[in-house]
Amino acid sequence: CGCITGLGSQPACMATRPVDRSHAVCCELNEISETSRVTRGLVSSLTALVNTISGGEPPSAPRRREQDSLDAGDVLAGLRTDFEENEYLWSGRITAELYDEDCTFTDPTLSFAGLSTFERNLANLDPWIERFVPPTARSVELKSLRLVDDGAAVEAEWRMLGDLALPWRPRLDLGGRTRYTLGGEGGRISSYDEAWAITPSEALWMLVRPYRGDGGEG
Repeated sequence: CGCITGLGSQPACMATRPVDRSHAVCCELNEISETSRVTRGLVSSLTALVNTISGGEPPSAPRRREQDSLDAGDVLAGLRTDFEENEYLWSGRITAELYDEDCTFTDPTLSFAGLSTFERNLANLDPWIERFVPPTARSVELKSLRLVDDGAAVEAEWRMLGDLALPWRPRLDLGGRTRYTLGGEGGRISSYDEAWAITPSEALWMLVRPYRGDGGEG
């Protein structure tokens, strides 16, 4: 697989900071199989808590599709829009048309099946994101987006950066790669697999320590 490069490069709208170990060139990314049960359990519990507080269940009615099928170019264009215009890694605004109803979603902390469940999780998390990481305090950089495996999948390399509206002013700076396997009905995405350039524990640690704009974190 290709390496994710330049994870330490800073978008122009955010303050610069030196490159550290967690944002250097990285070929071995962190996947769910490498995450401890404790961390996975913590994230799963937090997700369940947010869903309980926010309420709402996945819709049971069949989804009406705009198109019977999509080709790889359609999926590629839709994903580019989700990254560059919707900034879905923060906003949760995905193009549901791109995904199979039974798509499996996996990142280094969680894995579950079902597009409706993914949409519910995103919708319930959205008020918290908007409150603590408003659009003016966050960014998503799409580093690359390409078809791989003779058009059987799409791979994206990205970076998300956000300053949280908490008293200690933490910053989340996360680079990663997502693979979208096009094995679903009508050529849609059947598997969403996300890997990060840092461990989930390191990502959580970013949220509990202050960020210093003069070149480091407290």
